[in-house]
Amino acid sequence: MIPVYSPRSESEAAVIASLMQAYGISFFMRGGAFSSMYPGPISNSLNAQMLMVEDDQAELAKELVRSFL
Repeated sequence: MIPVYSPRSESEAAVIASLMQAYGISFFMRGGAFSSMYPGPISNSLNAQMLMVEDDQAELAKELVRSFL
């Protein structure tokens, strides 16, 4: 899997995840669960999420994200 995009917020990550699911793209959000483990201040270095997709679906995923932004 390769990195495609780093969402700026939880809501943006949710919308992008829904978009990937709608188009049948295999993905996972690296670092997606860490921010919910502990309450407290948000540290970008610890809470950064990254959309990871299969190599053969990367171009489609990039195109979808680009059209979303």
